[in-house]
Amino acid sequence: MARGKIKIHGKLTASTILEVVVSMVIIILVFGTAMMIFTNVTKLSLSVKKLRAQAILQEVLLQGTSINEDKSGSSQVDGFRIEQQLKPVENEPKLTELTLTIFDDNQEQVAQVQQIIVKDHVSN
Repeated sequence: MARGKIKIHGKLTASTILEVVVSMVIIILVFGTAMMIFTNVTKLSLSVKKLRAQAILQEVLLQGTSINEDKSGSSQVDGFRIEQQLKPVENEPKLTELTLTIFDDNQEQVAQVQQIIVKDHVSN
């Protein structure tokens, strides 16, 4: 093999340590901002668990099977705990506010539904 000589007719310019540090800081800031945006989007989006919990609450409201108009309480449905709260509406004796709240296994609130119920009879 024949070896050739490389002739350099000038000075090679290279990056200084300051330029490298500045570029690394810019890259870290861009990635940090992107990670914060990604985390917020995934945290605030509707997950499958939230959608399933909302569907269960809507089904409970439509069926009315677990709604006990005499008291508040809780029940278990598909691994979720549903708490029911009944509260009379002020200045309206025939109306009651029903609040159904659903909690997951970690006792964190997943979904909540409120509805006004009209009583057929007024108890004295």
